[in-house]
Amino acid sequence: IKSTVYAALKLCEEKTFRSAAFPALGTGVGGVPPAAVADAMVGAVADFAKKQPKSIHLAKIVIFQPEMLTHFHNSMMKMQGEAARSKGFMSTIKDAVTSLFGYGEEKEPRKTLVLQKEEFEPAVFQLCGQNKKDVDLAKQRIVALIQKEQVTRIIKDELVCHLTQADMADLESLQQQLTISIQLKEGLDEEEPSICLEGLTRDVFLAEPAIRSLLLRVQQRRTQKHKAVQMSECVEWQYQDPSGQMVAFDAQSNLLLEEALVAHEPVKLKINGETYQANPAFKMAFSSKREEVELLRVDKKAVLPPYWTDMGESLFQLVCLDSSSGDYKDVEQKMTSRGLRLNILKIERVQNVTLWQTYQVLKGSMEKKNGHTNNEKQLFHGTKAAVTDFINKYGFNRGYAGMHGAMYGNGTYFAVDPAYSVRRYAKPDALGHQRMYLARVLVGDFTKGQQSIAAPPARDQARPSDLYDSVTDNEATPSMFVIFHDAQAYPEFLITFT
Repeated sequence: IKSTVYAALKLCEEKTFRSAAFPALGTGVGGVPPAAVADAMVGAVADFAKKQPKSIHLAKIVIFQPEMLTHFHNSMMKMQGEAARSKGFMSTIKDAVTSLFGYGEEKEPRKTLVLQKEEFEPAVFQLCGQNKKDVDLAKQRIVALIQKEQVTRIIKDELVCHLTQADMADLESLQQQLTISIQLKEGLDEEEPSICLEGLTRDVFLAEPAIRSLLLRVQQRRTQKHKAVQMSECVEWQYQDPSGQMVAFDAQSNLLLEEALVAHEPVKLKINGETYQANPAFKMAFSSKREEVELLRVDKKAVLPPYWTDMGESLFQLVCLDSSSGDYKDVEQKMTSRGLRLNILKIERVQNVTLWQTYQVLKGSMEKKNGHTNNEKQLFHGTKAAVTDFINKYGFNRGYAGMHGAMYGNGTYFAVDPAYSVRRYAKPDALGHQRMYLARVLVGDFTKGQQSIAAPPARDQARPSDLYDSVTDNEATPSMFVIFHDAQAYPEFLITFT
C-alpha cells in the first residue's frame, strides 16, 4: 500500500498535477486492518514530502466509514510522538506533510479584503442661542471646522491584493491607534486595488507613510519568495537527519545558505525546530549545545560561460580584464560607439555563479512564456562606489529605485546610451573615479511605464496576471528600461573611469 501511494504521488508530480485523492486502500475486499492502512498511507505521504515536490501541494484520503477516522487520526498522532524522539522526522511532518494534507502555515495571500471598521464614540454638541438663525449659523461653522480638519487619502497599489492576515492585523491596530477609517478595495475590471484613509488630517498624514512602509514590506516579501523559488531550481542545500538521511532545506533557508556562501559569512537558521549557526563554506552547522549537523550543497545547473576564468570551488570572483582582451575591447566599443569619450581605468568581469544561474533560469522561463528568444539586451547602469560590492555579490536591488526618482515605475533603471548613466548616476568617489555597469537585462516584451507603478501592467485586461516583462520611456525608440524583478539583470562588467 505504501509503495502504491508513493508511486501515485510521484506520477502526479511528473504530470504537474496540483492535488491527489486516495480511498482507504485495502480496507474492503483486501481485508487489511485499518490501522495498518493508515500507517502505510500517511507514511507514504511523509516520505514523498521529504522530496519537496514542486507541483503537487495537496493529498486527500477519502474515508467513507466514520469509525476509520480514528485510525488515521491515531496514525498522525503516533508519528508526532515518534517525532519527539526523532526531530528530523518531525520537520518532515511539520514542514512538508501538513502542506500536502492542506493545512499548516498561511502560504498564499488572502483572497478577500475585509477590515473590521472601527467604531468611535461620537462627540455631542449642544447649541443654545437667542434665536434659530444664530443656532443654525453656529452649527454651520462647527460643521465647516470639522470638515476642514478631515481629509481623505487614497493609496493605489496592486500589492493591496497580496496583504496577509498579519498585514491586516497591523492595519486594524493602526486604525485604532490613530482614530481613522481604513477601507480596502480589491479593484474590479480595470480599477486598481486601493486603500482609502479617512479621518483627522494629522492622523491620516501619520497613517499614510506607515501604510506605504507596510506595502514596501509586502513587496520585499514577495521578491524574497520569488528569489528563493528561483534559487531552489539552481541549488539545493541539504542537512543530515539523525537517521543519516539527507533532507532538503525549505526554499527560504536554501536561499540564506547560498547567499551566506557567496558572502563568506555564517548564517543562523532552523534545523528540526532548533536554531543552528551554519558555516556553508565548511558544510557544517552547530547548535547552542554544540551538536553538529553535516550540510550538503547540490548544484542543479552548473553550466557557466566558457570564457570565464576558472574559479575552482569559489562561487564569486571579480576578474580584471586585460586591455588587449576581446571582452575589454567589446565593452570599450559599446561605450564609445555613441561618441562618449572616457578615460577607462579598468574593466572587471563579474563572475558570480549564483546570480548567473538564477538569471539563466529566468531567461529560459521568459523565452518559453513569450515564444521567442529576443528578450535580452546589454544596457548601462551608473552607480556610486559604495554599492558596487553589494551589486557584485547580490545583484541589482529595487530597494534603491526611489533614490533617483521613479518616473516610469518603482524598479531598477537601465540606459541604452552610456552617456545618460555617466551624466546622471555614476557619482565620483573621493578620487574622482566613477563606476558604471554593462549589464545583461531581460527586457522581454515591454510597454510604456507610468510613475510609481510597482509592477508592469497587464498585457491583456482579460488576463490581469499576464504582465509585461518590463517598461520603457518610449516603445518605438527606447532610451531606458525599467525591470521589477531583481533577477532580470546580471551585472556582467564593472567599468571604472574618470
